[in-house]
Amino acid sequence: MTVDRYAWAATGWATGAARVYGPLATQLVGAAPHPLAGRRVLDAGAGTGLASTALRGAGARPVAVDRSPAMLARDAATRPPAAVGALEALPLRDDAVDDSVAAFVLNHVDDPAAALRELARVTRPGGAVLATAPGATTAHRTVRDRIDAVAADAGFTPPDWYAHLTTVQAPLLGDVPAMRGAARAAGLVDVAVTEHVADVGVERPEDLVDYRLGQAHVAGWLAGLAEGERDALRRAAIAAVAPVMEPYRPPVITLVARVP
Repeated sequence: MTVDRYAWAATGWATGAARVYGPLATQLVGAAPHPLAGRRVLDAGAGTGLASTALRGAGARPVAVDRSPAMLARDAATRPPAAVGALEALPLRDDAVDDSVAAFVLNHVDDPAAALRELARVTRPGGAVLATAPGATTAHRTVRDRIDAVAADAGFTPPDWYAHLTTVQAPLLGDVPAMRGAARAAGLVDVAVTEHVADVGVERPEDLVDYRLGQAHVAGWLAGLAEGERDALRRAAIAAVAPVMEPYRPPVITLVARVP
């Protein structure tokens, strides 16, 4: 049985991590090479629905797929149709959607080109495949690392799967040539890949701390703490970040391509 690594993460993701990933999802949807209004668009790795929300804002008709039942269950009654499934084996027929969006999910797989081939398989010819992944540059991590240090001092140890994600999976798409190569290996055409430093509007220590503590790798550990302990951890993290806080600007690799 597959373990749901995000079983504890839905609330923190929707209320904390969304401070960064929500604006990034909106930016990705805005990069579409044609209007999405009225089109059926796959939100692959949908999580709690940040890209689905952006797609609805663009007039699209999203359908969501995510590996985590818990993430899909968040506000399920108000969300688009959804199915549990892996990016590497999407539970959709060939040519099922007009376009596909994969917001910060390709960096969670061991073979990004294979995942992109799956997106191409379920997307109709001529449809767009849009994806983002974190850039490999590290300057933005200095302040964020202070939050991680506070958690470590409180007894947190990252799970093995997170170490694999950060050291093995994420670097596979950490720069423009890598993303371009994966897209071309997947058979996509009109491949355009860019890297930019994203303005996500996170400028306060409180927002950065809530973003970082809202992520899945720390969610289960936080859930095991007493409420007072969680509150004390958040205060300590804010105090650690405040003296050096700058606007949080993560580097983002963006793919815009088309299915032939």
